[in-house]
Amino acid sequence: MGVKQQPPMRGRPKTLPRERVLETALMSYWAEGPTNVSVRDICLKSGASKPGVYREFGSDDGLKIAVLDAYRSAVLVPLYSILSKDQPFSEAVDALILFTTQDRQGPGLPDGCLFVAMRARRDELGEGARNKIDQMRDETLENYKTWIDKAKSRNEFRTDTATDVAALYFDAQNGSAMRLQKEGVPNAVISEVLLLAFQVFR
Repeated sequence: MGVKQQPPMRGRPKTLPRERVLETALMSYWAEGPTNVSVRDICLKSGASKPGVYREFGSDDGLKIAVLDAYRSAVLVPLYSILSKDQPFSEAVDALILFTTQDRQGPGLPDGCLFVAMRARRDELGEGARNKIDQMRDETLENYKTWIDKAKSRNEFRTDTATDVAALYFDAQNGSAMRLQKEGVPNAVISEVLLLAFQVFR
């Protein structure tokens, strides 16, 4: 009985190193800015072909959407975890400051925040990336609001401050801290700035 042959594969084999391309794009956008890096640059750094990148991600906009999803999983989800943890408000604030000012050199991460950088360049990005940024911003604010309302219910947060205002305040302080870090301000100094900024709620 003969060996049944497999039918030939149609089209070109898929050889794009997707995860390498995604990681290269993420780190490049994070370090150099999302509008300062082209698909060609990412191809040169990752060893992928430009047609392969477009087949996988559809467009430059599609690649940026994938990068934002990856960044959400790697950075924003751990932030949300701190906010959702059952702990006193003051301890959560300390954890947020520690998270924001964590060492970047050890794991080889760029300073600053890619999401903050993407938001700053939002109007220069494609429609898909703009929509993704808006969704992530809304999600982040909702997590802050839930955390603040929980603290209010425990009498750990001043009730004379509207929850949506306080959420925007925390989000703005985090963005400011990330910009300071990108400018080279030491994390110890940024930590003191955040302690001062959040003192109003303690």
